[in-house]
Amino acid sequence: MGLAGRGYDIHLLSAEKAGTEAIAADYRARFAAAGVRWTTIRYHKPLVGTVRDLLAMMHAALRIARRERIALVHCRSHPPMPVALAVKRWTGARVLFDFRDFWADSGIAKGRFVPVYRWIKRRERGFILGADHVNCITARGGEHLRRLYPEQRASWSVIPCCADFDLFRLDADAGTAARARLNIPADATVLLYLGSLGPDYLLDDMMRLFKELRGLRSNAVFLLMVNNDSDLVEQAAAAAGIPQDTLRVANAQRKEVPGFIAAADLSVVFRADLSKLGCSPTKLGETLACGVPVIANNGVGDLDALLSPAVNGSLALADLAPATMRAGLEQVLARMKTSAQIRKSALAFSLEAGIGAYASVYEALGAGEC
Repeated sequence: MGLAGRGYDIHLLSAEKAGTEAIAADYRARFAAAGVRWTTIRYHKPLVGTVRDLLAMMHAALRIARRERIALVHCRSHPPMPVALAVKRWTGARVLFDFRDFWADSGIAKGRFVPVYRWIKRRERGFILGADHVNCITARGGEHLRRLYPEQRASWSVIPCCADFDLFRLDADAGTAARARLNIPADATVLLYLGSLGPDYLLDDMMRLFKELRGLRSNAVFLLMVNNDSDLVEQAAAAAGIPQDTLRVANAQRKEVPGFIAAADLSVVFRADLSKLGCSPTKLGETLACGVPVIANNGVGDLDALLSPAVNGSLALADLAPATMRAGLEQVLARMKTSAQIRKSALAFSLEAGIGAYASVYEALGAGEC
């Protein structure tokens, strides 16, 4: 929508799951107001469903590209790249491969629908060689790919995941209200986790971090704003010997999330497996935009370089040993930076910065304002 506002004529093609009709109706209205056309196909589960979806998307993409004389195909992540390259062969349109994270490697590591992920991984080299431009969301991810595929000739960029700084902003009153809603004492030290749960997100290690925080601040509370598998929290806490009354598990509409972030004193972003090389957590920009410092584990995207007590009051831990966790917590709790300074340091993650960066890529690929 931001790029359309800069004069680009955009047609979005996506595969959508059943049961999202209400959300889709909302976005269809937003897209229409922004001048973005939107074509959808129905998403089906792997294995056979993947082939079915690719064929349906390829048919729709060819029809759109021929009718509208598409000059540039901006392809988000691996699954639709066969479609993007087919459109390039048919029409001569240029292709921007928005690599995102290491999608195929992560899928293989998880062991679900492995044949699909292996099929995509075998084609990754062709995707990169066939693209006119490759965007990664982390510099480390891009460096790894260029070492892996040294024969590529595409241009490259790094554009991290962005946050809407108009929505995610400093709001102490909203934080106070969120604490009251969750029965969190005003003087408690609140650790926040925001996002999904699962093997990738090291819940057991987050519980160990919280246990170390309780050793420093006996009144600490762990607030987990999660959108799935909340029962895992109780299990992980019990295994770590953490009292259930020190936990708060909640879910919220997107517009409510900034208030819950404002209720926190610090936040945790942990990630596992190869995909963390290319991981630029959206929650990072959202949390920093609300003035809350972050503790991450080493090797998550570019966070080692981005997080610093002197820059944004935050830290990437060298390892997840208890002593390292405790020392890191002590640094972050010292709060070398105010909330306003933390927010200001994160402007590179703003939506406007991302729109400008993508517009520069579009221009370099000769899309122009078309």
